[in-house]
Amino acid sequence: MERFEVNFLLRCAVGFPLRDELECCGVRLRVDGDIVHGTATVHAENREGAKQKGRELAEVVASALTLVFGRAFSVEQINVNQASQRREGDRQVIEAKDVALIYDQAKAASYTMNWKELVAMYMRLLTTIRDKPESKKFIRVLKWWIAGDVDDDPLDKFLKYYIAFELLAAALGYGRRCNKEWAKQFCKDFGITYKINEKFSLPRIRNSLVHDPGEEREEAERLAAQHAERFGLELLEAIRKALLQPSGPPVDASASKNCETDSGCGDQ
Repeated sequence: MERFEVNFLLRCAVGFPLRDELECCGVRLRVDGDIVHGTATVHAENREGAKQKGRELAEVVASALTLVFGRAFSVEQINVNQASQRREGDRQVIEAKDVALIYDQAKAASYTMNWKELVAMYMRLLTTIRDKPESKKFIRVLKWWIAGDVDDDPLDKFLKYYIAFELLAAALGYGRRCNKEWAKQFCKDFGITYKINEKFSLPRIRNSLVHDPGEEREEAERLAAQHAERFGLELLEAIRKALLQPSGPPVDASASKNCETDSGCGDQ
């Protein structure tokens, strides 16, 4: 196994008023406005293996920051350098080539939130579930949420949030336990608005966007655009709650088998 230094760059979807540093789970972070620089040492058979491990670490950090601050952080750049070793007396010194990262200057501002402990907590949780093969679906929930947050089109934003919504509910076993009422029960348990108006629920909006032509689709488009941001915020809070359950997020792999098809699921 060789030793590599991985450097990665994350970017927030919006301007981010924070400058600080943090080290957790073997990763050193430097936050500079909407840019986050990360550095970690990994062991791998080759450079490709090191890059894969580096990407996994970067995605854990991006997910943790997203959970804490409620806005998407995405992985923009990953660099891998093989570390050389030399000895100075009784000490073994690791050297790695510096990587120059070019980024936009972010605005300096104060930020009072006690964010370091929260980011460290989520990094530890996400690292724990990442090591369980059956829990990879939960990581995908966050990826779809992030994809929705950064999408500028309100309809695409709503649909990506809905995929994350389906995956999270299925991972928690709602499709198996609740049959066609899964969406309604899941929303009730996790504080998500289910009925948008007397006619349209979340599943009906989704299914009308995907399948129905005519006036119903037009109304669904209007409601999806109007409520996408609220849906995303409520869904992120549900993701946090699921992560922080005492037993961790219970994942039912069989229940989530069909949740990314275009056939839709849930009640109307």
